[in-house]
Amino acid sequence: MEANRQEKNSGDDFTVSTIRIKKNEIIDRIISNILASKIELGITVFPYNQFFKSYLIEIKPKYLVIDSLMPFYGNKILPKTEYIKINAGSGNHETDKYFLSKYKDEIISGEENNFLIYKPDEIVIVEKRNVLRVSTNKYNAAFIFGSYKNSDFFYPVYDLSWNSISFNAEITMEPGTILKNVMVKFLDKDVHMDLKIIHSTHIDSNGKFRAGCRIDRISDKDRDSLINFILGIERQNINSNFE
Repeated sequence: MEANRQEKNSGDDFTVSTIRIKKNEIIDRIISNILASKIELGITVFPYNQFFKSYLIEIKPKYLVIDSLMPFYGNKILPKTEYIKINAGSGNHETDKYFLSKYKDEIISGEENNFLIYKPDEIVIVEKRNVLRVSTNKYNAAFIFGSYKNSDFFYPVYDLSWNSISFNAEITMEPGTILKNVMVKFLDKDVHMDLKIIHSTHIDSNGKFRAGCRIDRISDKDRDSLINFILGIERQNINSNFE
């Protein structure tokens, strides 16, 4: 798994980060969440470079079934393609997930024409903001342990993402500071990382501050644990929306 940070639109003061996920377990969870949330998919067909919309309707061991492409004439184009780019956005427009696949077979059921495509070996996640608003609510409580200016701290995590984390603090923290070997604890996992403080903002009359940080260094194993935790939050949010 690789994480690359790219600067975009410095006038708006944010970065675009990308993560390439190749671990099958995490890929399966991402795809399951896409299916459960009924996210509309953007389908780019190559080499024709035509764009359609569709939905994921079934997950098989090695393949995915997607709905008929819209407009309908896409059904005649798809079998001739070399590659298909599948894009699944998020409701908050802060994260996109995409992968490349190939056509496998057409599934005809009555008047419906659906398609079987290969399950991806890699999914790319594009995060468009430094702090993605994935809240750690009461059933997903997370805490951060670290040291700032030779003083230890222990704070609840406010939200987190693939590449960033924010927490409420009793003190303001200087932007640009690197917090070495911070530990984030959630469920039965302890994840270690270095954080770079991006902002520290006063949030209420009680003297509380919110520190927003970018993950500066993290092992592949710890990032896998972090991503699995985030996917668990996403799944619970999906389930609560359909209750």
